[in-house]
Amino acid sequence: MERPTPRVNSTLLNDYIGQTVRLIGKLERMGDDNSATVIASDKGEVTINLGPNHNLTDTFVEIIGRVNQDSSIQEHTSVNFGDKLDLDLVEEALQLTHRFPQLFADSS
Repeated sequence: MERPTPRVNSTLLNDYIGQTVRLIGKLERMGDDNSATVIASDKGEVTINLGPNHNLTDTFVEIIGRVNQDSSIQEHTSVNFGDKLDLDLVEEALQLTHRFPQLFADSS
C-alpha cells in the first residue's frame, strides 16, 4: 500500500530529503532558470525546480514533488489555489497533522 504524501513547511523539508511531499504557499516569484520561489506557511522561502509542464498561475499554490539535498523541491505537479488563502490557518492545520498523525493516517 502506498503511503500518504506528507504536507510540509520550509522547516520540515530537511526531514523529508528524497521523499515526495506537498507544500502549500504563496508564489513569490518566477525565476529565469525554470524555478520559482514560494513562501511556505511558516513564512520560509522554498525554491521550486519546475517541471517542463508547470502551470503556476495563481497567488497561492500547492507543490507536489521530491525534496532535494539542498531542501529545494523538484516539482512533479502543482495545484493552483486561487488568490485568497489564509497561510496561518494552513500552518495550524499542518502542525496538527504532525502532532496527531493517527488522526490523519489512512485507515484502510
